Amino acid sequence: MALTGRSLRLLWPVAALLLFCLWRSGGALSRAYYDPGSVYGRLSAIDKAIYNSSLGFGGIVAVSNGPSWRVDGLLEAANLTAIEIDIPRQPLRTAHEVDAFRRLREPETARDIGPGQARCWMGHRHALSHALSRGWHTMLVLEDDADWDIAIKHQLAQAAPHIRAISQSSSSRGTASHPYGHGWDMLWIGHCGDAIPSTGVRIFKDGTLPPSQSYREYTGRHTMLTPEPQQRVVHWSDGPICAFAYALTASAAAKILRYTDRGVSNILTTDLRWWCQAGFLACVTVNPELFHHHKKAGERNSEIAVREGWDDLAAPAGEDFTANIRYSARCNSRATTLVSCQDVFEGDRPEAAS
Repeated sequence: MALTGRSLRLLWPVAALLLFCLWRSGGALSRAYYDPGSVYGRLSAIDKAIYNSSLGFGGIVAVSNGPSWRVDGLLEAANLTAIEIDIPRQPLRTAHEVDAFRRLREPETARDIGPGQARCWMGHRHALSHALSRGWHTMLVLEDDADWDIAIKHQLAQAAPHIRAISQSSSSRGTASHPYGHGWDMLWIGHCGDAIPSTGVRIFKDGTLPPSQSYREYTGRHTMLTPEPQQRVVHWSDGPICAFAYALTASAAAKILRYTDRGVSNILTTDLRWWCQAGFLACVTVNPELFHHHKKAGERNSEIAVREGWDDLAAPAGEDFTANIRYSARCNSRATTLVSCQDVFEGDRPEAAS
């Protein structure tokens, strides 16, 4: 049976009760972190829309091959944070269909894209088609190993005014009646790095970020991303990589489906990045990211890596962790006290500062 939003609707009353308790009584997790009730009370009516079960988007859809630890953790994290996610069943695809999508018969355009990477692209296309069939005006697309902070609604509500300010400055498409505005095609909010331009950026304080300035890049190297600790930046996308989570307007999703109807020559992240850089899509990045992929101890990290035979990337993780996320929703969904599953940079350890 396909996993859909109906699965989570059964859990919604429990999740809603949990959220109410966090708001009203300052439950154990929030008391040790931030006060959701006081934060919500200060929001504008526009930004309060982000506190619904779809984070202010028309809906949320996940790309998944079916039941796995990834999906289990995704649903548990969604339940904890009162989010509803559709997980449409992916169609079975033959090797011939995959090779046709890789455009192997067109050597002048074919690039180094493996069958696993092609299946990933096809999975995202199916998710976009599902979202459009639901009539969503905007959609948030997640990989099924995506993770986020337990304060995700507060984080997005903080970022939304800056997204509106950035995108409306160069667009006349409507007003900010939608919490994220109307001047964008894609919001790149789950990535593993994007260069911050020297101009045209919006910087704001976010106390739910990890306390250190240390940012873990996709290579595992740590860098200082912002001038001060616990700062987040909103800017036009420069060169983001990884697509753990991204939002699209319905028109942008339809545009992507039309453009890739006959197949692709690049991996998903490369195509999305190039389209943003070329102006094919108007893309806004939130930096550091709001979503990142979760690594589970003892489990292989990448299904694509397994399919392509990349043993180093497919190797199981040594411990549960989610980079650049302070209090993982996945980890806290199974915890009785507030826990952090981010990896610790040596320079951030207390003994390193003494």
